[in-house]
Amino acid sequence: MEEEKKPAKVLSWLKQLLTILALALLISVFIIQTYNVNDVSMEPTFDRQGNRVLVFLTPYIFNTEPNHGDIVIIDSRPDGQRTIVNRFLDSPLLSMFLGRVNEDIWIKRVIGLPGDSIEFNSGYVYRNSEKLEEEYVMGQMRNEFEPLVVPEGYVFIMGDNRNRSSDSRHVGPLPVENIQGRVIMRFLPLDQIDVY
Repeated sequence: MEEEKKPAKVLSWLKQLLTILALALLISVFIIQTYNVNDVSMEPTFDRQGNRVLVFLTPYIFNTEPNHGDIVIIDSRPDGQRTIVNRFLDSPLLSMFLGRVNEDIWIKRVIGLPGDSIEFNSGYVYRNSEKLEEEYVMGQMRNEFEPLVVPEGYVFIMGDNRNRSSDSRHVGPLPVENIQGRVIMRFLPLDQIDVY
């Protein structure tokens, strides 16, 4: 009798495990994700290897505009149309299982929103003719860029380490729909937990 119940128990456990994995994937695609921050472009905000952040996805799924200063995870491909398939493929959980690293997903700060004029002057960024007071920036910016007005439906993003960041100065403004989510918290390393 016990031998007959074993396959049913194993099947029940497998169903529960698959349900849990499916729910975890859906949560990581549509609600909340974690990301590793392992490059220098956001120093000093994320100042060393091993930073892990929690990213809230829901606001941007429902076409909510980001705010100036938001730290976002963004797809850096300006010409790519984002689809539901991209959301699944770019999920850190699925990427971990597939063993793939997506170099097109960046962590950056929103500097300009649609209609903002962005320019460089004497090492500083100006938005709508006002110098930005950016205490989070690492050093004075050396590389000039042409002034521009952020088009409707786009954002202008930059890394906090302006002299070592690939961002909108290189790829241009990016579509708002390319934003994966907003960083809400750094939870690792434990001695640098912070809320954004």
